[in-house]
Amino acid sequence: MAESLEVRFGKRCRKLRHQAGLSQLDMARDHGFSLSHYQKIERGTLDPRLSTLMRLAKCFGVTVSELVDAL
Repeated sequence: MAESLEVRFGKRCRKLRHQAGLSQLDMARDHGFSLSHYQKIERGTLDPRLSTLMRLAKCFGVTVSELVDAL
């Protein structure tokens, strides 16, 4: 069974966060997310809004297109 788009997106965020050397708590605290909200993104149980995609892209230093392109 193929992974959902949300799960693949969460894995992409996890990879970028690891590359940045951040914990989930650091990511949430430093970029204005609640910890539970960010954890849901990485688990793929939350379908992020465009505004969230834009914030995440800024956090990771990539464009929104680069953030979602590998999906």
